[in-house]
Amino acid sequence: MQSTSNYSETDLAYTMGLIAGEGSFFVTFNRDDRYRHDIYYGPKFSISMGEKEAEMLQNQCRIYSLGTVNKSQKGFQWIISSRAECRELIKLIDQYLEQNPSTEFQSAAKHNAYQSWRAALELLRPGRQLTADEVIELAELRDEINYIRATNSIESEEIKRIVKSTDAA
Repeated sequence: MQSTSNYSETDLAYTMGLIAGEGSFFVTFNRDDRYRHDIYYGPKFSISMGEKEAEMLQNQCRIYSLGTVNKSQKGFQWIISSRAECRELIKLIDQYLEQNPSTEFQSAAKHNAYQSWRAALELLRPGRQLTADEVIELAELRDEINYIRATNSIESEEIKRIVKSTDAA
């Protein structure tokens, strides 16, 4: 991965426009008994665009060496889901915000979602096992971030019950 300072101001500004307009931040939870508390959780970022935007999304993926571009129901999606790559995306966004403190992104609802997602990534630091309370905190952050609930999503109240029961065992 390149150093964040090697990107052109124009590239970063364009990417920030895409993030502000089309980007989505997520924290996903899935039942999985292979993990502590029987739940797998992780960060995800995506930009979904129509069929004609595949090349543009592939260029974004290539410029930053982050994520993958996949075919989706309505076109294509640039997805970043590894914790390490999500941290790299945070560096890019933070660099842009530092260099452009008066950007409109700061006053957008998407910025609030970004701040909560960023806090979630702090909990998901490498080499850390989350306590039951931290898993619950992560679920609460997810509720602040995810505007659209996935159909297979585990509700926060259920996460609390699962975590408390596995923690007591």
